[in-house]
Amino acid sequence: LPYYGVVFRELGVDTVGMANSTIRLLNACGVRPVVSRDETCCGHDLYWTGEPEPIRKLARRNVKAIKESGARKVVFACPECYSMFATVYPKLVGDIPFELVHLSEFLRGEVASGTISFGEAHEKVTYQDPCRLGRFMGVYEEPRELLACVPGLEVAEMPRARSEALCCGSSAWDGCTRINKTIQKERLAEAADTGATTLVTACPKCSIHLSCAAKDEDTTRKTDIRFIADVLAAAMAAETGAPSEAGTSEESAPPPEE
Repeated sequence: LPYYGVVFRELGVDTVGMANSTIRLLNACGVRPVVSRDETCCGHDLYWTGEPEPIRKLARRNVKAIKESGARKVVFACPECYSMFATVYPKLVGDIPFELVHLSEFLRGEVASGTISFGEAHEKVTYQDPCRLGRFMGVYEEPRELLACVPGLEVAEMPRARSEALCCGSSAWDGCTRINKTIQKERLAEAADTGATTLVTACPKCSIHLSCAAKDEDTTRKTDIRFIADVLAAAMAAETGAPSEAGTSEESAPPPEE
């Protein structure tokens, strides 16, 4: 996410902010997560562009680092990381010795138990199903249920949703052609047709690709695009006065960098 924040800064997509919102939500649930100094990319893009051996090395390194941290559960804010750990890593390194859960799955349980709640947000939104979270992992309802828990937030469905959802048009950064742009602009038009002012995504890459298309001069049907953790963290802050700074354990927090 810090890398994406630099590369795509001109799009106005705050990817580091997505991570901060995720931590704020976990903090509100009483969780101060371990953040590994040795965390690396999950290898999703290498895998889908046909580079198997580097993936095996990344998988071993990531699983080892998490296991040695003592963590028993890993919460993913990125659908691609989630699907890689759940469906690809076991083929490369065997059984994964810790529980895997997407942020929306984790938060749904916390909301149900009354650990966190949300303040009002008078807005109409529509939800974008990320391919890796939906089609790959079968997580369709949890993000919608969380959005529905925000008082005043109206969720309008696009005609193509869940397993029939139109994707964001690209994944592994291996090209952005006229075809990719056509898909993205078609999806933005569907979102605008719902009357929603904001398209909510649960994937950082969806946020980047759709924001890029929305800035094209010939894109006439536009909506704001926001990451789901940002929406929920803002609503939580409105309700509880949550702190603006996210916390991690002192032992594992990376040192400040210039």
